[in-house]
Amino acid sequence: MEKMFELIDLFFISQAMKLQGAFDAFKEEERGASDMVAVMVLIVIILAVAAVFNGRLSSIVGQVFDRLSGFVGSTGAQ
Repeated sequence: MEKMFELIDLFFISQAMKLQGAFDAFKEEERGASDMVAVMVLIVIILAVAAVFNGRLSSIVGQVFDRLSGFVGSTGAQ
């Protein structure tokens, strides 16, 4: 019976050490934070480009939809 308790103690000690190692690795991990900053910077750049070229983009999209509706209207009439 005493041998079983020693095995259980060793199991819990090894699990505690693994958990401590995982926690230490998580504390030292910085890749996730830098990835989040990079994504936020890309979103800001995309929003800035969209704001700067808002008028031009609207006219381009309008022209594309006009041509598309003209194309669809001309093929449907035949």
